[in-house]
Amino acid sequence: MNARFAPAGIPAGAELLVLAPCLPRPDGDAASLRWYHLLRFLARHFRVHLGCSADPLRDGAQFSRVRALCHETCFVAPPGIGRRMRLGAMRMDPALQAWAMRLCARRPVGAVLACGARMGARLAVLPPRLVRIVDFVELESDRQRRRGAVRSWPGAVLGRRQAQRLLAIERGAGAACDHALFAVAADVARFRLFAPESAHKAQLLASGVDPEHYSPHILQRSPYRPGERVLLLAGPLQGDAAADAAHWLADEVFAPLRVADPSLALYLVDASAHARRHPSLGALARKNGVTVVGGQVAPFDLRPWLAHAALVLAPPADGHAAGMAVLAAMAMQKPVLGLPRSLSGLACLRLPEALAAADAPGYQARIAAILGEPGTGDGDAEANAVGRAARARVLREHDWYLRLAGLPALLATSCSSDAQPLASAG
Repeated sequence: MNARFAPAGIPAGAELLVLAPCLPRPDGDAASLRWYHLLRFLARHFRVHLGCSADPLRDGAQFSRVRALCHETCFVAPPGIGRRMRLGAMRMDPALQAWAMRLCARRPVGAVLACGARMGARLAVLPPRLVRIVDFVELESDRQRRRGAVRSWPGAVLGRRQAQRLLAIERGAGAACDHALFAVAADVARFRLFAPESAHKAQLLASGVDPEHYSPHILQRSPYRPGERVLLLAGPLQGDAAADAAHWLADEVFAPLRVADPSLALYLVDASAHARRHPSLGALARKNGVTVVGGQVAPFDLRPWLAHAALVLAPPADGHAAGMAVLAAMAMQKPVLGLPRSLSGLACLRLPEALAAADAPGYQARIAAILGEPGTGDGDAEANAVGRAARARVLREHDWYLRLAGLPALLATSCSSDAQPLASAG
């Protein structure tokens, strides 16, 4: 375990209950990874008890790592596909709820952290003395609403209904909690708009990155073919927006560059476990020089793909997963290039270290300046300078340890009068 997160002296009354819809894991999707880092960080300051759904076949290798962070754990089997469809959204398992109630009755638990709105909506069943915190991560209803707005019938109607159901769950979670945390500033504003009765509870807790895991100094075996100079689009590839952006990159930006430099290759990599790629991405894989990788089974290690890419392209989204993908690339000391629409929603990436281009000619000019002529190394100096600046920014501002420094202060006074708030970092 990293020395920064080594167990410290924990006051006897500083006990925290964490409830999650899945096992927080370091090799999971963006939300699961965020919850793992929250769990790992809080375990240094509180005696943590974790209850979550977990699949032994999928998560078994991570059980010991997660258990080592916790005082008590309760793992319940996730609901089957049919039950999930009937419920419309995962709710707290009755066995998990019973365990949480028993735990609160016999342990001096002072606060509960619910991971996700679906778990947060059930906090009302727990003892009223607990301080309740919900880590929403994102406002799922708004994502669903915006996706449905660009669909044709009947997808648009179904999308609106699903968005309404999700918003009801999110408003219920907001009403049941004392603090509502979001990873993206735009979602804080949207929650305050769509759930005005809980607007005062919403606050930003931006995600970070582990600069030791995503280190440019760790040797990685290249997954690419010899001689390729790779442009890498790594991040969420689901949805119409991602598919449209991928086609635009392949046709308007990459194809002319490939004619001038046959060594160039475009890789579209979705590291999400069981990712459902957009159907139109299959056509891209048949284009000259384009490779699509996705739908992988966890764990999927993105580091080799980042380490050996010449340039990383920001995913065309303003959500949490896209931001974490860009921060991982910056931590790996890679220059990142994005469209204004792919960076505007990520407040932490409004930086000189994350380059932007407004249109296809601007994109091509940026790529040419960074890569230089093939075989000459002309662009190496600029690429290395931008990459070093990007990693330096991550180390100063986006390390998980720095991002979460204020969280114990939010919990300490509620869990125990003896627990001392952690001084703000930075």
